[in-house]
Amino acid sequence: MNLSFHKLTSRGMHVVTAVMVVTTIVFFVATVMVYNSTDNQRSMLAKKIHNSGWIVYQAQLEFLKATSRLRLTAVSPGPGEFDALKLRLELLRSRLPVLYESDEADLLPGLADYKRELQVFEQRLDGMIDALAQPNLFDVSGTEVFHEWDIELEPLGRLLQRVLLSSVSYNEATAQIEALLDANPARIPLLLLFASGGILVLILLAMERRVQMRLAEVMAGQATLQSMEASLLAVIQATPACVIVFDPKSEQVRFVNPTALAVVDAPLNDPDWKRLTRTARDVAVDTNGNPWGGITMTFSRRQGDVVSLRGSLCEVLWHGIPQALLVVADTSRIRHAELQVMQAAKLATLGEMATAIAHELNQPLAVIKMATANAARLVQSGAGQAVVQAKLERIQGQVDRAKRITDQVRRYARMPTDHSTGFSIRAALELAAGFVAEQYRAAGIHLLLRFNVSPDVTVMGEQTMFEQLIVNLLVNARDACESRPSAPLGHPPRVIVHCRAEDDRVIIEVDDNAGGIAPDILPHLFEAFTTTKPADKGTGLGLSLSRTVVRDMGGTISAANIADGARFTVDLPRLVVPAPEMAE
Repeated sequence: MNLSFHKLTSRGMHVVTAVMVVTTIVFFVATVMVYNSTDNQRSMLAKKIHNSGWIVYQAQLEFLKATSRLRLTAVSPGPGEFDALKLRLELLRSRLPVLYESDEADLLPGLADYKRELQVFEQRLDGMIDALAQPNLFDVSGTEVFHEWDIELEPLGRLLQRVLLSSVSYNEATAQIEALLDANPARIPLLLLFASGGILVLILLAMERRVQMRLAEVMAGQATLQSMEASLLAVIQATPACVIVFDPKSEQVRFVNPTALAVVDAPLNDPDWKRLTRTARDVAVDTNGNPWGGITMTFSRRQGDVVSLRGSLCEVLWHGIPQALLVVADTSRIRHAELQVMQAAKLATLGEMATAIAHELNQPLAVIKMATANAARLVQSGAGQAVVQAKLERIQGQVDRAKRITDQVRRYARMPTDHSTGFSIRAALELAAGFVAEQYRAAGIHLLLRFNVSPDVTVMGEQTMFEQLIVNLLVNARDACESRPSAPLGHPPRVIVHCRAEDDRVIIEVDDNAGGIAPDILPHLFEAFTTTKPADKGTGLGLSLSRTVVRDMGGTISAANIADGARFTVDLPRLVVPAPEMAE
């Protein structure tokens, strides 16, 4: 196929070169024709120049005839002489406009400067002609009028003489140029023209050769590219990650590698493939609605087991067509280990909080004990039912309080799952803060919640793990406040939890005034086994696991020192809930 394409392209280049050569020859012929046309125009121009001298000569001749007739009439006046003089003056009058209105006259140099003078003499000649038409001219004026006319026309003779001399000089110069052109015909330009045409043909042939060489390089590059594509396809086939190419519009799967086939274990036309790609797109959708980015998801196979997948979804050109590329790895074992570590970290946190939880639980138990003793004493003393009922309601309230504490412990200790759902960010923060509120009260630390979000602002993730993340940050802040030797005067220990929505993001900030983080620890704070706590109080995994939780939610977590403490910032993508469609 490549050889045929090469032959076809080479043949096309020959055709193009031939067409260009023929076009050049046509241009040569056209140039010769233009040259001949120009030569003819030059000849016509020479004739016009010759004629321009002739019209000046005729005007000068008519002037001489008119003045001669004028003098004869002055010597022997009579009706016949008057008519002859009138005819001569009319002929002279008709010659003057030709000097500046004809095409030939335009070729005479400087004639435009004499136009005004000629027009003055035209008016004077018109007056003479009108006077000759009067029958009593001779009786009134005598012959003196003709002498006056002769004197008035003398400047016209001098003017025509100047024009004639200018025309003769111009015609002589033109004749010399024509003689020079006739003696040296335009053969050299034609030879140069054909020589340049030949050079152009050689250039075209050289260009064809260069294009042929370039085409050979392109064909070699194409062969190399095909070889690289084959090698890349072999690498994709052998990679241990699942590689799936599908059409984002029709969700039709175009390509899968053996690893993906082993994970899904179904033919390409099976609905499980569309279910997998659709789930990946739902998880990877960012706040702008673009289905691209990192993903962490689970997939239920037809065998009944669930696999954890982590990877990314992006747009690629597959055989020149825009397609979606899904690359995920089966992280079931790794994910299971992460969940186990998270669970261990939660249980470790519960162990640290056991004393505070027991103290918090003892408070409602003590109240219940006192209320039951009082109720029994009231019953023995025969108190009224309303008094006993009040004691029982107090007992019920304390039971509810104890139940809330145990529910919080049970909720926090529950094994995390891999299923992401949308949840209210405000509700999750309130649950996490409520879990540690008693410890803060016992330690004398102010815990302030400053939320600038409505309850319907949601994010996507596993709510229990997110709550563990916030609890971990609050516990770290509490420990930092307790480990500070002494707080500045007028600044009691306090921790503030901020939450706000910024366009398509949700920002959570946990601020404390415990003095900040050591500069040498700050760059490594989210690395595993990094801790500033004693060995019996910390494992160094809390913040590392927190970063994993935030990453799985598509967000980021960072730490920085502020004026009198530290600030941890969690940046999460806001879940955009599509508006319900209006019924028609």
